[in-house]
Amino acid sequence: MHIALLYVDAGKGHITPARALSDALQRLGHTTVVENLFATVGSPMINWISKYNWRLQLHFPKMETKVNAKSDTAANAKRVRYVTTHSHAIKDFKIWFDQVKPDLIVVTHFLAASMIQPLVDILELKVPVFEYAADVVFTPNLGINKNLDRLYICTEIGKELAIRAGQPEHTIRICPFPLKTELMQSKPLSKQEARRKLGLKDCFTVLLNLGGEGIGTADFLEEVAERNLDWQVITVGELSGSTKVHYKLFKEKHPDFPLYTPGFVKNIQDYICACDVQAGKAGANALMESLSLQRPFLISSLLYSAWPTTIFFERRKVGWVENDVSKQVDILQAYSSNQTEQQKMQQAFKDLPLVFDSDAFAKQIIADAAEVMKLKFGIAVNPS
Repeated sequence: MHIALLYVDAGKGHITPARALSDALQRLGHTTVVENLFATVGSPMINWISKYNWRLQLHFPKMETKVNAKSDTAANAKRVRYVTTHSHAIKDFKIWFDQVKPDLIVVTHFLAASMIQPLVDILELKVPVFEYAADVVFTPNLGINKNLDRLYICTEIGKELAIRAGQPEHTIRICPFPLKTELMQSKPLSKQEARRKLGLKDCFTVLLNLGGEGIGTADFLEEVAERNLDWQVITVGELSGSTKVHYKLFKEKHPDFPLYTPGFVKNIQDYICACDVQAGKAGANALMESLSLQRPFLISSLLYSAWPTTIFFERRKVGWVENDVSKQVDILQAYSSNQTEQQKMQQAFKDLPLVFDSDAFAKQIIADAAEVMKLKFGIAVNPS
């Protein structure tokens, strides 16, 4: 099969699973194309607005929560569908479709429901449209559409909320999380092995996550330093300009604090293995990668689309949500000194009903595509 994987260029949360699935589908012998969704409908300006609006909101998470909560309505979803199906998007999408000729469209963004599926319907194209809920615990109203052929989501709470929002249960599938190829093909190290490999101290270690855009402050570091805790902190990834300033001032103030900033790394799995806990902003990919390696996550800034993570953590006991910096350090300080709680955490991971496997997800997609094409279009496809 030839499969198109569409993403939206707003952070790394959508392109990362698209690439992971593309790699997995190719390993199964299929061909793929990974494409920006807005490029398929001839909307470079909307793409620019989406990209930089998201970056702006990351600088102001409280604003992001309020704005997106207010705009995430069924009425707004209808408006997007109407504009999409009464604009040049119809012509542009048909041109793209005729050039690419996909047998299947998989979209790692909720606009599958409010843009791509309506366009496929109005053009009467014989191609299944599958949506992957990249936020893993939630699908906004713009991602709900009874005509979607499949809605994939990794968690039970995500499925429950999608049904409550109006998505037919028969279209929803619980799916494995699509791990990046690097994580799929690597062997997890023990904490001590990872620390030796990376040249780190063997002490309580926090992997501080600033999100894909590297936006943050030094408040957490200041709190740890003020308490004189025998911890080390690692921040991976490229830092934004403002974050670099915060970190520079912190290092000047605390020159002996064990803070490691290796920049962009290709072996993120080693850093996760080296840590005792991740903390900070948790995009779905960072959260799930941490859980896949059995490291809890303390989420410091909960964006709107991740609000059910609180429910998920309450049920599964594999992390915490806390916005206040002092309370964040309280939580981790208590956890670091309590062996009983650490043992409970290990058991919680053993009981976690999640699968982390992009190859298994790819096989599920192909099998579902064969079923949909036979039942909906009368086209027989060999899923192998």
